[in-house]
Amino acid sequence: MFEIFKPCLNCKSFVLKPKTDLKLNLDNIRNVIKENGFIIKVYTGSLLSVFKECKINIYSSGKVVAITKNHELIKNIKTELSSILYPYIQSD
Repeated sequence: MFEIFKPCLNCKSFVLKPKTDLKLNLDNIRNVIKENGFIIKVYTGSLLSVFKECKINIYSSGKVVAITKNHELIKNIKTELSSILYPYIQSD
């Protein structure tokens, strides 16, 4: 569902970009995210900022930014978020 991008060599983050254009209903996703052990920090309607081993920003466009330099962690986040978010995907 996602491709992993590293914005730059010195950045402390990875970007998970959906393979297709999509729209996430973050309002519906909040409870499921919480049930899966994520701590919700901020919800604005178009952004859901959560924490689980690192800070993760989930955008309604499907883009995810994880603040970490750990490549193994980002692969785990990619797998976990793919399984959580898949049922809530609305294709454009």
